[in-house]
Amino acid sequence: MTEEEVVTRLKQAAEAKRTTEQAATKDFEAAVVDALRGGMRPAAVAKATEYSYETIRRIARKYDLAPLREPTVTSRKKANSGGDSPA
Repeated sequence: MTEEEVVTRLKQAAEAKRTTEQAATKDFEAAVVDALRGGMRPAAVAKATEYSYETIRRIARKYDLAPLREPTVTSRKKANSGGDSPA
C-alpha cells in the first residue's frame, strides 16, 4: 500500500468512527429523555447509566425538559433589583 492509500484508509476509518459515535450519542440521549419524560428522576438515570448527574442534567436542558422543582436560591443581585449592594 502506498502512503496515500494508507492515509485515505485512515480518513475513512476515522469518519466511520465519528459517525458511529454520533449515532450512539443520539440513541443514548433519546433513551435518557424517554426515561426522564417517563417520570424517572435524574439521579436514578445517572446511577443506572453510570454517567454523572450533570451529564444527565445537560441532556435534559438540551431537550428543554423542565427541572422537577424550581430553584430555591436567589442571587443577591436579583434579590436587590435596582438597589446598590450593601458591600
